[in-house]
Amino acid sequence: MAKRPHDRRVQRTRQLLQDALISMMIEKGYAATTVQDIIDRANVGRATFYAHFADKDTLLHSRLEDLRSFIRERQREQPGSLGFSIVMLEHAHGHLQLWESMAGGGGGAVVMDRIQRMIADLAATDLTALAFKGSGQPRDLAAQYIAGGFVAVLRWWLDQGAQLPPREVDAVFRRLVLRGLEEGFGARARNGDTWRGGEVQERHHAYEGDGGPELAYRPTAASRADACSARKTRSASAGSPGPL
Repeated sequence: MAKRPHDRRVQRTRQLLQDALISMMIEKGYAATTVQDIIDRANVGRATFYAHFADKDTLLHSRLEDLRSFIRERQREQPGSLGFSIVMLEHAHGHLQLWESMAGGGGGAVVMDRIQRMIADLAATDLTALAFKGSGQPRDLAAQYIAGGFVAVLRWWLDQGAQLPPREVDAVFRRLVLRGLEEGFGARARNGDTWRGGEVQERHHAYEGDGGPELAYRPTAASRADACSARKTRSASAGSPGPL
């Protein structure tokens, strides 16, 4: 069924306000951004803003929900693979200015905290697919561990200027987490991941429409050159929902 003109107008207005929020977050940080800043940037009236959102927190929530939906679609393609990792890393790589602003301060701690909670929820879904042998608090603890570890890795990577390609960061992160889950709780990846010594050899889906190339983690000069080239283009991953 085709969307009615009214529905399209509502969607355009919401998108305009979301984009204005992202722009202001990059410019002055989330904590310092006001509703007035957002409506001035979006060039809409205050009444229009409040017709769609109760406050800037509600506006932020709507943007994060779009990102969550995008990741869940990929998660359904490869359950139990901790697939949120590569999607988030590719997304951050495509929108470095925004993510560096959030990870580096400027009131971004509030947003990063919400993102960590979102990741914990996504990780809990993966734990189910991995046949995690725990329930209740042990399962919650594992989900929080995964989310906290990922956010710590993400912050480190951004602090380093995102020099390593997202695929390499993802490979190391998932190797460490999946090995720990397997050894500690009997969880097992269902997508054919294997570990051999200090390397990661896996069938990896990068969500770029290429069917998931083979990947072996061996940091090389060539891979660092690729990272440098990717940073110059800073293009978003295919099908990305946009910043946040």
